[in-house]
Amino acid sequence: MGGEKTYEMMWDCGACGTTALLAMSHTHCPSCGIPQDTQWRYFPADEDRVAVEDHTFVGKDRVCDACGTACSARAQFCPACGIGLEGASEAATRADQVAADGTEFLRDDAEKAQAEHRERRKVQRAAKRAEHVPPPEKGAGKGLILGLFGGGAFLAVLVCLGVFFFWKKEVSLENTGHSWVRTIQIEEMKTVTKSAWQDSVPRKGRVTSCVSEKRSTEQVADGETCSTRRRDNGDGTFSEKQECETRYTSKPVYDEKCTYKIDEWVRTRVIKREGASYQSPPKWPAVQLKKKGSCVGCEREGDRNAVYTLQFKDSQSGERIRCDGSQKTWKAVKPGSMWQGTVRVADGAGLDCDELQPLL
Repeated sequence: MGGEKTYEMMWDCGACGTTALLAMSHTHCPSCGIPQDTQWRYFPADEDRVAVEDHTFVGKDRVCDACGTACSARAQFCPACGIGLEGASEAATRADQVAADGTEFLRDDAEKAQAEHRERRKVQRAAKRAEHVPPPEKGAGKGLILGLFGGGAFLAVLVCLGVFFFWKKEVSLENTGHSWVRTIQIEEMKTVTKSAWQDSVPRKGRVTSCVSEKRSTEQVADGETCSTRRRDNGDGTFSEKQECETRYTSKPVYDEKCTYKIDEWVRTRVIKREGASYQSPPKWPAVQLKKKGSCVGCEREGDRNAVYTLQFKDSQSGERIRCDGSQKTWKAVKPGSMWQGTVRVADGAGLDCDELQPLL
């Protein structure tokens, strides 16, 4: 961070047209005597800067409500007309100017200062009006009507989705069939080839080779990006200082990526047994392993899965409906028996086997 220096702002007299007056030194125009208008203060060009020695900032100037003279924040009374300064408004200030290192500040002048202050007041007034906007009355505009229409359409879509997924009806069902499927996963111990970063290779992994590869990136300092900032102090001076931030760049981080072999259980096949009637009760398929144990080439049983399916006919519509449930429910539903359940109104689906109730 560079050292801070203080210079005088400049202003142009709006009455007689005198330009490049020093804002702290010339509180009144030396040509016509009118008081300085703080809204006409602007930053000088580099070659026009006038340094302020041993300057102590005491606060923004206050503008006399009677004669418009810019007065020091320490003053209790206006030195021009003697009016008390209690409640007087602060002097208008310019937005900060920032120039990148090695570039010059754009030429500034009083007209730009005036334009900037006008734009700022416009934004402030708009924000103040927005705080006091009354609620819309009856007979709202087209935008509100479109908004209500859009909201209604969205609500209608939600209702339709709710009907499709949640609105159900009771149905009387006649059982027309049973089926089941049981499967067993068979796993084999195999030597497989994998890769991982060197520090993540499993303890039992047998490394065969390693190569250097990019694993990540890190941010490293790569010089500085500097700019010079000018700040209007509001007392006829501005401060100028250099601000620098460390610039970073991404640097690749390399590590050893290793190929290794390891013995693991791998799913190699599935054996299945199924039936298509109540008279063929569910049974697990017979398992024949090539070789038992934990050696390479040995096999073992993995996960077991079973699906028990029931088929029905809606006694009113004749529609065919099926569902999957527990083995207990599958056994309880006898061929041709009558049951009561619930299905979605929209598509007649969504039957839950395990919620069926017998019809006497």
